[in-house]
This record gives sequence, structure tokens and C-alpha cells, in this order.
Amino acid sequence: MPEFPTELAPGQIIIADALMTQPREIIAQAGIAVEHGRIAAVGPAVQLRSRFPGMREQHFSDHILCPGFVNAHTHLELSFLVGKIQGPIAFPDWVLQLIAQMPQPAEAAHVIPDATQRGAAECIRFGVTTVGDITRWPELTRPILAGGPVRVVSFGEITALGKRRHTLQARLDAALTSHAVGEYLSIGLSPHAPYSVEGPALRRIVAVAESRHLPLAMHLAENAEEGEFLATLDGPLGRSWPLMQRLDIIDEQVPRFRGGPIHWGRHYELLLDKRRKTVAGLSPIPVVLAHVNYADDTDLKILAESGASVAWCPRTHAYFDHSRHGEHPWRKMLSRCIPVCLSTDSLASNPDLSLLREARHVLQCHPQTSAVVLMEMITTLPAQALGLSQQVGRLAAGFSADAVLLPLDRSVGTDANAVCRAIVHNAPEPAAVWVMGRRMK
Repeated sequence: MPEFPTELAPGQIIIADALMTQPREIIAQAGIAVEHGRIAAVGPAVQLRSRFPGMREQHFSDHILCPGFVNAHTHLELSFLVGKIQGPIAFPDWVLQLIAQMPQPAEAAHVIPDATQRGAAECIRFGVTTVGDITRWPELTRPILAGGPVRVVSFGEITALGKRRHTLQARLDAALTSHAVGEYLSIGLSPHAPYSVEGPALRRIVAVAESRHLPLAMHLAENAEEGEFLATLDGPLGRSWPLMQRLDIIDEQVPRFRGGPIHWGRHYELLLDKRRKTVAGLSPIPVVLAHVNYADDTDLKILAESGASVAWCPRTHAYFDHSRHGEHPWRKMLSRCIPVCLSTDSLASNPDLSLLREARHVLQCHPQTSAVVLMEMITTLPAQALGLSQQVGRLAAGFSADAVLLPLDRSVGTDANAVCRAIVHNAPEPAAVWVMGRRMK
């Protein structure tokens, strides 16, 4: 694995032929002044030199300086599975193969940290400077991620269903482990999915997150069969699933629910109306819903009222062939002001962790899509989703100095649409990456 710097670089000015402060604003011959890991000022090169005389300067021709990319949903610890489960594949079959290849406890102490470190290094390779990482093994992943190189919101994964509902408190305690929290690492909670966390357990997890003001992440409406499971406890994710038959955890005390996973999420307080919460004196916490591949207009109304964000993983969506049931409703979501982020999921269902390649995939499938919006879906919108909108996702004074340097032909100019389309179409690897002012690539 590459070595990453641990010491802050001294004050510096980073200048490029073009600067993207956020996807809708491009400035020619401009950059950022960095002090103590944060952006002290943003603007044209001549202004920065005048304001910070004598500060060390780096100038990059034929490049654009952009905000570091933000991946709101990934599983770094699954990086050891790259290329090992061939798709397209049905989700229940994929889970069986995933479990078959998971390390035994004695092996996990080596496999999981190494995979996590590999995933973090791949993020830097592709200019991803902040991630929302789902971890089943927080005691193994958090000590690794606490030292960088990426900023991580580590969502401790929790399951509690049927005959294993008694494990809820132990899993909560593990997910809340915070001894590794520091400048790179913060924590959140992740009730796994409707077929692995029953309703009362979800309500309890939400209450703990709200009491500690921790962000939440959950796989929701990822699969078309979730509604059948919730209503009957049967189907491909229920009693008919070989995995559930082998685990033998479903009992008659699991509450049934008719109406689908998003209505279920509202019933058990994950998706309460944010206005009602504010009136009740509750400060809304960030909620990231992974995938949401299946949602009708009624579901979208609930999502819009809740303030939750959606982390859509386009290439994973294709890997599981969800399009056989219809297109993902991401455009409808955006039209209803539901924040939608592009995310990668894991290397167990995706060839790499490049957000630009996710954006390029969408543009190839939907050529009329605004490239500016696609760039927002990997910068400002996921920063909002993770509760970090005042720290990352754009280049602005007071923000963390998280930036990526991308090659860009000068002939493209500074029109935001043209610049964003060139970046997304080419999906280049960055020439340089900074996190908190430290150059990581």
C-alpha cells in the first residue's frame, strides 16, 4: 500500500488554469490558499498572491482544481472480493456467494484491515476524499481508517431479526465504538436492511442515533422482494431463501407490515417528516438511504418530506440487473428535491471505486443528462447527505482543503456545462489529490 503523509503541509497556494469552486462556478487562472489544513481563501491567482505574499505556490497548467469527490455509500472492507463474484446475478444468490467467501474470525483480523486499506487507497487513486463507509467489523476497520488517507463517516452495521433480536444491544455497542474517532474518522449507525432488522429494532436504533446526533445509513428498497418479505416473511428474501432456511432466525414475533419498505421506514421513525420533527424540538439528523431502486410516487412523497438522501449506485444497479423491473427513479427524485448522490457500493459488485466512472456510466445511458448535475451528485449533494455540507463538497473559505487536480484542455474554457461534460465524458484519474491540505497523490 502507498504511504500517505501524516503531517500537515505548510501554508501553500494551489493554482490551476481553471478552478471549480462547485460544479456551477468555474474561474480561470484561480486557486486556493491553504493554511492549517483548511482553505483560507479562494479566487483568482493574482488576488491570492497579493493577499498571501511569500506563501509557497504550486501552479498546474492544463488542469482544473476541483472539490474532492464524496462517496456517500461504500463498503471498503469488501475490497478483497474484487472480481470474485461474476455478474449479472440475482441479489439473493450474490449474498450466498458473499457469505461463502467471507473470512472466518481468525482470518478476519488480517483480511478485513488489509481490504479496508486497499479500498481507501483506491478512493484516493480516483479522487474520492470523503466516504460514507458501511462496516460490519468496526473494531477492525476504524483503527485503520482513523489515520486516513480519506475522511470517513464509519457507519457501524447492525442486524437484529427474529431469533437474533436479543443481539441488538451488543451490535449497537459495537457500532458505537468511538475510540478511533479523530480528524479523519467520525461514526454513524447503519441498520442493515428490512430483511435483517425488524421494525422495533429499527425504531430503537433511530432513537439512539437521534439522542447522540449521529448520522444514519440504511439499505432500503434495494430489492423488489422487500415488500413481500415485510408483508408475509416469505419470498426470495424470506422463508424461501436458502440463507434464511439455514440461519433459521425467522419467528412469529417478527412484525409483519403491508405497504412496502419506504412506508415501513416511516412507520418505524426512520423517515419521519422533517418539519414535524423540527416542531417537536428534534434536530434532524442526516439519513442516507442506499440504492432505493424501487419507489412509486407515494414513496417519493415520503422521501421528500423526510429530508433523507438517496445514494444511488448505477453500475451496481446494472450488475444486479435491476433495470429488468424498470429504470431507477433518480430523475423523479431530483425533480422532487430529494438529494440523490452517485455512489459505488463495494468492489464485490463494482469493478472500481471511481465516482467519475459512475457519472460517465449515467451519461452514456442518458446522454441528455446535465453533466453539472452529475458533478453535483459526487460533490455537494453527498456532502449534504453525510451532514458535512459545511466542510467538504466545494472549495470555499473555511472548508477543509480537500481537492483533486484533473487534466483539462484549455480550449474547453470556463463554461460550467462544457467543463463538467468534458470531465464526466473523459472520467480522468486525478494528477494530484489533497485531503486536509495533505497531498495524498
